[in-house]
Amino acid sequence: MSDNETIYTQSNVYIENREKLRITGVKDVDSFDEESICVQTQKGDIVLNGEQLKIAKLDVESGELSVEGVVHSLFYKENAPAKNISLFGRLMK
Repeated sequence: MSDNETIYTQSNVYIENREKLRITGVKDVDSFDEESICVQTQKGDIVLNGEQLKIAKLDVESGELSVEGVVHSLFYKENAPAKNISLFGRLMK
């Protein structure tokens, strides 16, 4: 492991009055718009839904994300396990 790699051991979510949100343990942001933000964390992918969402701060080195807007829902998205499919199986799809 290089010195530039960060090890995240925790992922926490803090919501303040459904208007501000802070997530720690963030590895990356997959996608975002004013209604949805998809975040990769150490403990799984998080999907945040709301209105007028904007990323106030993103620091992947420290693993911190701050979001402002109206939060309607937040859930962890299940990651499908990788399937070992043979070359023949992939061709027949």
